[in-house]
Amino acid sequence: MTQVSATWTGGTFKPDEAVSLPDQTRVRLTVEPIDEWSPERAKAALQALLGRLREHPIHGGGVRFTRDQLHERR
Repeated sequence: MTQVSATWTGGTFKPDEAVSLPDQTRVRLTVEPIDEWSPERAKAALQALLGRLREHPIHGGGVRFTRDQLHERR
């Protein structure tokens, strides 16, 4: 018996790794979602992340060069 994770896409299961079975082999599947993913939860997570970045922006802390300084050629 082999346990393989897969993704349901376009009406078919796509295994995350290669399975060493001959082509056209019949198998028994037990389908159990790995996690509770949904578009709503993904959108909420993104909004939380963006809100956190607005509250605590990431600053480079370094010198900010002008365009002329960046493209200076001698």
